[in-house]
Amino acid sequence: MATTPQWWRAQCQGLFGPAAAALRQGRYGRLWLGPAAALLVAGAAVAARTGPGHAAITRYAITHPDDPLPATLLRLPLSVVAPAALLPYWFAVGQVLIVCSLAQPLLGTLRTVAVAAAGHSLATLSAPLWIAAGPPVGLGADDARLADAGPSAAVVALLAYAAVRHRIGWLAAALVAYHSIEVVTAGGLAPREHLVATLTGVAAAALATRPAGSGALSRRAPGARAIPAPAPAGAPVRPARAASWTIGGSTPWRSLRRRE
Repeated sequence: MATTPQWWRAQCQGLFGPAAAALRQGRYGRLWLGPAAALLVAGAAVAARTGPGHAAITRYAITHPDDPLPATLLRLPLSVVAPAALLPYWFAVGQVLIVCSLAQPLLGTLRTVAVAAAGHSLATLSAPLWIAAGPPVGLGADDARLADAGPSAAVVALLAYAAVRHRIGWLAAALVAYHSIEVVTAGGLAPREHLVATLTGVAAAALATRPAGSGALSRRAPGARAIPAPAPAGAPVRPARAASWTIGGSTPWRSLRRRE
């Protein structure tokens, strides 16, 4: 049984190891997503501090629970980098930089983008449902103009996916503690969107870890040989192929013919 230091080392290696290896080996092509996403978040935050930029961000990137669905879908792509109402811009930039930089070499570029987009999209689209649910589970009508959670929903979806997919126990415990504290100490839309994003990451990881061929049409265990169908009666029997023994994978040493 592994001791606590060994367990902790293995857990940290599971999360930080791929990014550290890519950095050590100079494989920067596996580390570009974090800086690129952080630059987009920082650019949106800087633009929001100017008059024309604030108007553009408000019109094309900020979503609210009472927005019509077409307007929400129009703003959805840019809303992932839009400034969050209750989150300092430097913290948003930092969390996107760190989490995406860790996730890209761990999950792959396409999977990282897909999980982040799914978590953010479902969290954003869940906002009207929280208003419809009403207190205490949901939100009141006065909260219908709250802005969405910004890039943090994509971040927690990636963390949840990594925790489940790679069995990083301390990260899963940290997410549980984070949501527990957030629900108790903070109200509003952001904690509920974070919960939806986390459940999205967990569900995506559960689907990804499902063994291939687990459906009803495929019951053969991985690596097992298929059993050939018996030959019809009276059909000619084909001779078996000779089996070769090799030394070092080179010239055949001898051939043995199997008896039928």
